[in-house]
Amino acid sequence: MHVSKLAFAGIMALTLGACQQTGSTGTVQASLPDLPPEFATTVRAPSLNPGKWAYQKVNDRDQWRCRPLACADNSIVTLIVTKNTTPRPDPVALDKYVKAEIPKNIEKLNSALPNPAGLREVKLASASVDKIHGYYAVRSTYDMTNDKGNYELVRAMIFAGSSLVTVEASSMTLATAKGNLDDFVKALQIEGYSPE
Repeated sequence: MHVSKLAFAGIMALTLGACQQTGSTGTVQASLPDLPPEFATTVRAPSLNPGKWAYQKVNDRDQWRCRPLACADNSIVTLIVTKNTTPRPDPVALDKYVKAEIPKNIEKLNSALPNPAGLREVKLASASVDKIHGYYAVRSTYDMTNDKGNYELVRAMIFAGSSLVTVEASSMTLATAKGNLDDFVKALQIEGYSPE
């Protein structure tokens, strides 16, 4: 079975709404007009083990696909960097978002399935507020079904100053997806605004 390259695009579109794609493994310098310049951040994602991960650009997103036989099962990691409208999110507001908005977004997405990418069903397994590299983040786990079968997707959405950094890892097993996400998140280099 193969993990669909674009199967999660619908969730991202619903979650990120009207955010403008501004860059990926480079610098997101262009902050919003009302955002003070001290919130500017630089985000870099060094490739982990090029012998294991093959890099490609897919729809303006950075994507790493595990090479054949280099992972226990088919695995993909995607990085998306957009402008962040809220450099200092309130943890209570994030918790409300996790409990109310994410389930609503999943329900809305499922009502529009199946989609051209072959996505058939999305189930939210868990979502929580966390801190990653000192920044507030939303971690979520999804059970996905596409034309080729079932797979797992885990996501970390990091509110890093002027950058909203989203890392997604998909794999056939939850343990592999979580491990891949943790490896890539750990390797992220976020420079600039120092969180409180």
